[in-house]
Amino acid sequence: MERAIIHSDLKKGEIQPKLLLEEYLSMMQEDIQKLLPSGSLHKVFCPVTGEKAVQKSFQKMGMKYQISQTLGNIYLSTHPSMNLLKQFYLKSEARKFWLTKLWPQTKDVRDEKIIFPQLKWAHGFISQYCRNSKLFMAEILPNHWGYYRKIRNVWAEAEYQLIDPLFDPEIASGEVSTQDLNDNITSSTLDAVFLFEALDRSPDPLSVLKKVTTALKPGGLCFITCLLSSGFEVQALGQESEVFVPPERMNLLSYEGMSVLIEKEGSFEVLEFSTPGVLDISNVTKRLDHVNNMDFFRYIFMHRQDKELISSFQDFLQLNRLGTFGRLVLRKK
Repeated sequence: MERAIIHSDLKKGEIQPKLLLEEYLSMMQEDIQKLLPSGSLHKVFCPVTGEKAVQKSFQKMGMKYQISQTLGNIYLSTHPSMNLLKQFYLKSEARKFWLTKLWPQTKDVRDEKIIFPQLKWAHGFISQYCRNSKLFMAEILPNHWGYYRKIRNVWAEAEYQLIDPLFDPEIASGEVSTQDLNDNITSSTLDAVFLFEALDRSPDPLSVLKKVTTALKPGGLCFITCLLSSGFEVQALGQESEVFVPPERMNLLSYEGMSVLIEKEGSFEVLEFSTPGVLDISNVTKRLDHVNNMDFFRYIFMHRQDKELISSFQDFLQLNRLGTFGRLVLRKK
């Protein structure tokens, strides 16, 4: 099983400008109150094992996260059904703001430092394992059309569907063909499926993986990106981490939790499991006052002023799968 170490100069402010992000989060909290009333939500337990026991709970934007006792998965303890989640994304003023205001201002950086590198990552595996001259691909639960927009820069002849899209098609008018928007996939028809943080926002991650299994041809590939509760940022900052934005972040599985989920589904060989995140250290450094035993980290990140130390610490996190951002490649058996 491969693991990757990458270096990038990506900075959070490039993709989440402070003022726009603050406005987005304020709008999101209002949308949650209006569109996700507590009476419409369902009580759930650990999304991997169903375990009821928890380590602790905390609130974000009026919604409660729980940390499962055994695997340390973090999940919304009451959450919407898939139908309600789709309605939320269609009606959310915050999501409309993200797609029409925040994203356009950061699109070039996202293309250069996120979208193209991830498509290049996928291209390496697809070139090795998929020999078909024409590729059939799908992205499940996308909340924007950024990858769709750039996919033909990498695979000129590929067919690329957006399955269960979580955005208003009218906002994407002119950029997304309606024939590429679908709610269903024909069995055993796809060479590759992309889950770009889709498990994070899914009410039922296991059902999404089962859907992928059904859709893929034998030997087909599934590419996953996700945020992990076992990552350095979440472990250091806990509930003070800014990654917790419901319902977009409905589940943050741990490294162990993701491994168990894949084993539970039972149809995949894991080709890669990496945590090549590059924002852990900068995100923790900005909020050192919220870190337990912060003096040690303040010494490492601030007082030492040693770029090689920071770089080697980042490599350590990636080498040992301790980053908050995860990526996986699965191959259908």
